[in-house]
Parts: sequence; C-alpha cells; structure tokens
Amino acid sequence: MEILLSNGVRQRVSAYMQQNREELIEGLRKLIQIPSETGYEGPVQEHIKQIMLGLDLEVDTFTADAEKVRRHPEYTESEVERLVGFKGRPNVVGKWDGTDQDRSLLLFTHVDTVPVGDLVHWNYSPHEGVIEDGLMYGRGTADNKGGFGSLLAALGVIKELGLKPKGAITAISVVDEEVGGAGGAVAMTQYLEEQGFKADACIYPHPLTTGAGPQIACAGGLIFKIRVTGVAAHNLNGQVGINAIGKAMKIYDALIDLDNKRVETVSYAPFERYFAASGMQVRSSNLTPAMINAGQWAYKVPAECELTGTIGYPPNETLEEVKAQIEEVVNQVADADEWLSKNRPEITYEWHTSPAEISPDHPFVQMVKSNIDEVVGRKTEIFGMPTFSDIRFPLLYMNMPAIIYGPQGGNLHGSDEWVNVQDWLDCVETNVLNILEWCGYEEVTK
Repeated sequence: MEILLSNGVRQRVSAYMQQNREELIEGLRKLIQIPSETGYEGPVQEHIKQIMLGLDLEVDTFTADAEKVRRHPEYTESEVERLVGFKGRPNVVGKWDGTDQDRSLLLFTHVDTVPVGDLVHWNYSPHEGVIEDGLMYGRGTADNKGGFGSLLAALGVIKELGLKPKGAITAISVVDEEVGGAGGAVAMTQYLEEQGFKADACIYPHPLTTGAGPQIACAGGLIFKIRVTGVAAHNLNGQVGINAIGKAMKIYDALIDLDNKRVETVSYAPFERYFAASGMQVRSSNLTPAMINAGQWAYKVPAECELTGTIGYPPNETLEEVKAQIEEVVNQVADADEWLSKNRPEITYEWHTSPAEISPDHPFVQMVKSNIDEVVGRKTEIFGMPTFSDIRFPLLYMNMPAIIYGPQGGNLHGSDEWVNVQDWLDCVETNVLNILEWCGYEEVTK
C-alpha cells in the first residue's frame, strides 16, 4: 500500500516549520528544563502527559511490574531498581485511533537521563536549554529528550495543520533506558503484548553523531567477569606470594590484542559507515576491559583479582561465537602460564543485550530515507548503531520493522551535551512526512 504525499501537503508542512520555528524550539527547551535523571522521571512524564492530552491523544500510563520484567530475556537488574524501584516512575502512552485498513505506527523512546555530573565541567547550565552557534546545550538535549521531543513536536504539527493520520499512532515515553530499560522498554514490551498490540512499523528517535540518516541495526552487548586467584603474602616476604594482579594483567593484554584482531576480522557495513561518518576509527566491534578489582591492604600480596569487561558485537555474529573468542583467549593465557595452567581463571557472564537489524531495502527504511533526503536537501547514508539499543524490542519481540532516526547530537553522557537545533527541526519535519506517508491522512473538518 503506497501513499504518496502531494506537493501541496509537503509545502504546507515546510511552511509551518518555518513560521513556527521558535515555538517548536521552546517546546524542546521546556523538556530540558525538567530534570529527569533515571529513577526520578515522574515530573517530566507528567509534563509529557499534559502535552499528549493537549494533542487530543488518548492517554494511559503504566508502571513496570518488578516480578514480570524479571522474567523477560532482556532483563537486567540495575542499582536504580534496587535503590528506588519502579514506583512513581510511569511510562506514558498517547494514542490516536485509526482504521484497521491503514498502516499503523509505534513511536517510542526514553526520557530518563544520566546524572549531570560535576558542574565544574559544564560551560552551560544543564537544565536551561541555552542555544549558542546553532546548538542547544543541556542534559538530555541529545539523549534522549531531543528524540522524544521531536516526536511530540511532529504530532503537534500534524494537529495544527488540521490533519489526522488514518492509521493508528501510538507514542510512548519510557523510563529507565539509561540503566538497562527494565522499567521502560522491557515493561513496554510486556504491556503491549498483554493488550494484543500490533503496529506495522516503529520509529525510535535516538540521536545521531553522524548527521542525518536512518539507522537499521544495533549491536549486541555482553558484560563478562574474569576471576584470577593467586597466593597471599605479607610485603616483608612478598616474593613467596603469587600476585593475582600481575596474572590478570596478562589476560588484560590478551583482551586488548583480541580487540585489535577483531577490528581486522569482524566486518559489518552499517557500523563501519557510522564510524566513518563520525570521524572515528572504522570498526564493527568494541571490546573494553573496563574495571579491575583487587587487593585489601597495601602490605599484602593480593590473592584475588577480578577483571570486568564489555564487548559490543554486530548482528552478523552470535553470542556463542563471541563468548568462545573470549574463552579461547583466556585459556591461551592460562596454558602459557605455569600458575594459571593449574589455577584456571573463572569466567562468568553478567549481562547481555541482543543485536538486531532490519534490511536496508525494507520499504519502511526506504520511505524514511527518501523523506530525510528531501528535507535536508541531499542524499544520506543508512547507518547502524554500534552499541545496544531499545530498537531490539520491536525488531525481536514484536515482529515489527523498526528504525532508529533522530537528530544530530553530541557529548552524550558528558558535560555540555548538545543537539543541533536545525537538525532537530529537520527531524521534526521529516517525521511529520513519515507519519503522514506511512499511515495516510485526512483533513479534519472544523
């Protein structure tokens, strides 16, 4: 079912964007001005709820059920869940009803943010939405209030133009993504399944560091721990001990070598295009030894050392293949070391998220890319997100074509986080076209 938007509608959308530029930007700024650190999303969700009601959406809220989300294969427990729980942290749903004959659309992303951090590193207030040289600064401008703000703005533009999508639209603002998504995307997946929800496509508006373009894939993520044992001894005769840190460092070096080897041997074009467009080293995978814990006292040879690492891998690899590579490297180090060969390191896996992808040739992907190209006035590329993403939920658990498409932003999780204002406006305009073209539309009789 192909729906072609007339030039007249496209021109109306473009004209509205130009005439209401400042009002649209102010809507994003108001989101930034409401702190929403993970665990404390209640106020911003109430604000979003009121916006949805103002758009004449049917609004519902739901909160994660701790027992249910723990049964989901993508569940991971977070410190926020342990300390705060899910109470007072609603997910907000806004619906425009449509006909069964027209294509429907799911729009969702998270509005929780990481903490601001030390203010001394910020040049701009993290909760004001200051604009300078075309960039809006603040926590969440890019990740990911900018994304959900673009969806709200797009729905608002459609309403103000006197149009209504024929197909059903479901927009969901979720919490908890920054610590694994159990209270948000996992709970959303279960909530929609219980309702028998179906949609024909999904847009997840995560920010881009690359500039405009749809993203069709996300990486799998795995956290692993390697425990090494030694022999404790007092410093006065430390030579009789076996220092577990030194043994663990051999494994650290081997993991770095594995990461470098994977740069040469693992290839996934959408991720490589992402890194190339971002001006970074082109690769399809990242392996990082990230934490090392050992020792109890400065005058004691440590008898235990635990090394924690993470690996992101593309959809054309399997979890089993990745685990096998890590285990092979650790075993090679152990085999070559007299102590470790008799006291084998212990490997455990703490957390995993699944990779996911959609074909770049899918009609939904091609439609979105065409609209992006039209709005920005140039040909764009199709990328992949080389880290884990909530896009895996519609792709893997809802049998739904889904893409990542959001505005260009930077310094995610860092100080002076920013979003490119013009790119954000282009994202709003593009999503207006995406909604109208995918779902169809009708003029609202006034």
